[in-house]
Amino acid sequence: MSPPACLILTGMSRRTTTIGIGAFGNLVDPNEHMKQTYNRIRAQQLPLTEDAVFVLTYFLLLQRGKIKSLFKAVRQSKDVGGYRYFEFSPDIDLLEVRTDDSVVGYELKGVYKTKQGTKAVTYYEGLDQALSYLVNPIHSPMSDRLPPQASIFDFVYLVHPEQENTNEVERDAFINLVHNFTPIGLIYVSHNRWKEVLSPRPNPFLNHDLKSLFLQNIDAFKTYTKLRLSLVQ
Repeated sequence: MSPPACLILTGMSRRTTTIGIGAFGNLVDPNEHMKQTYNRIRAQQLPLTEDAVFVLTYFLLLQRGKIKSLFKAVRQSKDVGGYRYFEFSPDIDLLEVRTDDSVVGYELKGVYKTKQGTKAVTYYEGLDQALSYLVNPIHSPMSDRLPPQASIFDFVYLVHPEQENTNEVERDAFINLVHNFTPIGLIYVSHNRWKEVLSPRPNPFLNHDLKSLFLQNIDAFKTYTKLRLSLVQ
């Protein structure tokens, strides 16, 4: 799968880079452009903000070669026939449809840039949001026929930046908690590696009819292939 030609990266200097479009609006190879962006994050050790984590995760998912469709920050589908098909809360940071039609949700977390400097992610941050994916979307054309605990997701991951100042005891306790009490997968991303420390288990709230309806109307989500990102330069 080729990365979309509209992946926009915005730095602190307000320079924008559109993947697939080079200097003076000239078209460039989007695959090569995306690779350059990925390499720049790693070579320059850019802060692992949520959008940097997105780029690293996205590039490595491409390398796995299982992507059929991929969307960013999915909130709701467009209106079809005067009806809004799906609404998600919270936004799905990264939604992957694999070649075997598995639907996978990724809740991404990254460091924060503040006036005082970079703020680290707490070891437990985002778990509540990842758990909410298990029962998303919150609204669909089938809402009146389904229990409130119904989802399109086969699997769900929580993705964190790997940080040197993380308390290992607390993180290990968190990993054990996630493993023992949830089906959530857990991934740690750094500039040099992408480590899946927990594989996800099947979502017990997956509804196959709802998932099929989502896949049948995948074109209603095209707007979320326009991937706009902000990277700290």
